[in-house]
Amino acid sequence: MTTAPLSMRAALASVLADAVDADPALITLGADGHALFQGVMARHPGRYVDVGIAEANLVGVAAGLARSGLRPVAAAMAPFLVRRAYEQLRLDVCLPDLPVVFLGVGGGLSYGHLGPTHHATDDITLMSALPNMSVHCPADAADAVSVLRTQLPANGPAYIRLSARPDPILPAAASDGDPRTARLVRDGDDVLILATGRCLAEALAAADALAGDGVRAAVASVTTLHPFPQDAVRTLARDRALVVTVTESLGPASLGDRTALTLGRDGPPVVRLETDHRYPPVASHEELLHFYGVDSHGIRSAVLGQLARNTKKA
Repeated sequence: MTTAPLSMRAALASVLADAVDADPALITLGADGHALFQGVMARHPGRYVDVGIAEANLVGVAAGLARSGLRPVAAAMAPFLVRRAYEQLRLDVCLPDLPVVFLGVGGGLSYGHLGPTHHATDDITLMSALPNMSVHCPADAADAVSVLRTQLPANGPAYIRLSARPDPILPAAASDGDPRTARLVRDGDDVLILATGRCLAEALAAADALAGDGVRAAVASVTTLHPFPQDAVRTLARDRALVVTVTESLGPASLGDRTALTLGRDGPPVVRLETDHRYPPVASHEELLHFYGVDSHGIRSAVLGQLARNTKKA
């Protein structure tokens, strides 16, 4: 029997409810969205605050609760949390380094047909620019659970990008171990594909296709983007002739930029696959990944093209 993929929100709901059971200082907040907090509301209705469709207010209230000694977990739709409340995130939470975990639902392109008003390919770039903020982009529901557990109780501000819909189920290696480091999911000698978030599934599919081309591709997951796991990435890239990064994010401060800076001039060449500012079509999540070239087809083409160029130079 094939197991149906679980959404990140469904997977985290029980984790949050258990965390509230265990920690009397933990309190949850939402901006007119209850899916993540159904268990909390059922068990501890006084430990959930709904501020309505008011993301700046959500951040301000979370900051006030944190200053009073509580440990807030606040959730909202990623495009509106990041853009509408950016000043409050910086001044109210990040500069004073308060222990607030933010869950951004629908990061990247996962709201699909709802269009660019609901896309958040800039969230990694913007959140990484905030002082003291850690930034995480889990690859599936199990990885999201792993990330949240490492952030509770929070020691400072944290942003966790969540997808809006169920993601493909990944091998256990994608969520085993510490999500703050880079984790090898598939080994191979010819090329290293580093992927974050939903693109990890695309990278694994591309590696399967590349095997038919005679290319042995290693695939690794980078869930934590800030602070970046530099040592782990250097170790994975060692002795490989090519590194390809893939993310449904804009380039600045995202996976490609950080990998290239980490490996430097002495490292292997880095091919960066990421989104850009082209206006997207009205399309599904999968179709949008293809449009921006960060799906399995785009990854395979990039790997084969770069290997061909390397062969000509040699």
